[in-house]
Amino acid sequence: MMEIRSGRHSRYLILYHMVWIPKYRRTVLEGPIADRLKEIIQETAKERGWEIIAMEVMPDHVHLFASVPPTIRPADVVKVFKGVSARKLLL
Repeated sequence: MMEIRSGRHSRYLILYHMVWIPKYRRTVLEGPIADRLKEIIQETAKERGWEIIAMEVMPDHVHLFASVPPTIRPADVVKVFKGVSARKLLL
């Protein structure tokens, strides 16, 4: 059973299922890269107070199930996860 969270003027249970792929769906998310990607996603969510419900990193795509407050747009959630992870992995 998921926990209903409370904001200042709201009670919510918003869960987003996000899926994204590397360019050309190349199989690059394996081994230490996949482990580092999981760490980066966990750190990003923790910094922003978001909750990761489930995460699966496959060789050619990522599944992420997260709970985020209603003040954050779904497009911004995806942008943050993809942007931060791409910058940290490529540096």
